[in-house]
Amino acid sequence: MSSAEKGPVGKVLAALGSLKLTVALLGMSIFLVFAGTLAQVDKGIWTVMEQYFRCFVAWIDFKIFFSRDSHIPGGFPFPGGRLLGAALLVNLLVSHGQRIQLKARGPRMALGFATLAVGLAATWSVITHVFDADSTKAANDPSLRVTYQLMYGGGAGAILFVACWLLFQRKAGIVLLHTGVVILMLSELTTSMLAKEAQMSIFEGQRMNFVEDTRSVELAIVDASDPATDDVYAIPERRLRRTESISVEGLPFVVDTDAGKFMKNAALTPAQPGETNPATQGAGVRWLAKDAPESSGVDTSGGVDLPAIYVKLREKSGPDLGTWLVGIRLTLESGAQIVRAGGKEYKVSLRFAREYKPYSLYLYNFRFERYAGTDTPKDYSSYVKLDDPERGVVRDVRIWMNNPLRYRGDTLYQSSFDRSEQGTVLQVVENRGWMAPYVGCMIVAIGLLGQFQLHLLEFLRKRLSS
Repeated sequence: MSSAEKGPVGKVLAALGSLKLTVALLGMSIFLVFAGTLAQVDKGIWTVMEQYFRCFVAWIDFKIFFSRDSHIPGGFPFPGGRLLGAALLVNLLVSHGQRIQLKARGPRMALGFATLAVGLAATWSVITHVFDADSTKAANDPSLRVTYQLMYGGGAGAILFVACWLLFQRKAGIVLLHTGVVILMLSELTTSMLAKEAQMSIFEGQRMNFVEDTRSVELAIVDASDPATDDVYAIPERRLRRTESISVEGLPFVVDTDAGKFMKNAALTPAQPGETNPATQGAGVRWLAKDAPESSGVDTSGGVDLPAIYVKLREKSGPDLGTWLVGIRLTLESGAQIVRAGGKEYKVSLRFAREYKPYSLYLYNFRFERYAGTDTPKDYSSYVKLDDPERGVVRDVRIWMNNPLRYRGDTLYQSSFDRSEQGTVLQVVENRGWMAPYVGCMIVAIGLLGQFQLHLLEFLRKRLSS
């Protein structure tokens, strides 16, 4: 049917499923990756991820295409990663709906849909860890964990291929490999929305039950007047970035924030006599905080941004408590600052955002081995005791390079260590869909092999019959 004979709906579907749109979207995706790579000269990799790829509309500055000495202002909007991904997904589904027709009829169709249901259930089970390698022999050898999961994913892919063959016959492999591509696209979406990544730093002889997100901060206010327990009030970064008066139930004072006074990365210099200093109380009277460039994505030192902010405190029914400078660097060097209000003392500090876990880790020993005669790390490992009172779990665990601890949906990797070599830094990742990319790749591989096999068999059949 020609485009003139199609109705309005048919024309829209033809445009959405056209190969020209596919090429255009892929070209825009390549340009977005190129622009995001250039932007990492000035911005951190996570900032670029949020502003370019994990958004629907990205703003691209002109200056990223020129020398930074040029100071070229302005920029332009461009489709973000999520918008391009959604458009590619729609393009893929519509084009398949137009070009690939269901071939099965009668009992074959019923059997095909039944097999498809089994294959989809198996795929979902593998992705959600129903067949978890911890319950297999791989539990004693962590290096086999992914191998076992790939085997399960390959089995699910084989069932799906049989279903596609029953339903679509000669194009079964094409349908299956594109199903794997869809899984890969959706896995990135779910990872960007649901996955969490943080760090747990422990020194020998210390017990820790919380992780810190070094990409986000919070203003922590602690009431330690009760010798048995501390009352902790935390104001998240998203509120500190606004201009508002924050009143927290249980606190006798209000926190006034100014969006213009939040610094993503701050440099502290000693305050000089006669120099204008926004801080009137606390440790900030001795320091002056200024905006500093955030750690860029091309920085190989692995630097972490150290935010700071000036906040004004005032009692709800009393005097002004002054303007305070709170920052990560001040917290690390001097600890919390003391604010007196309502007849009590409160410890106020800016810290990396914390998340408390239902389990704790106690570090027995940290070992750091080097190659003989060099300072090059050979291996470093942490010997910890895992304690989970809720589940009654107490066991000793060794965490070392490429052999993480997986527990309660968290994966704890040996990431780094303290310079004193008496403490460990564990990267804690919560991503329940981490198997989706592996399963997607296995399905794509099986689709390619299956399609090749079908064409080979058809070629051999025709050759034998001729």
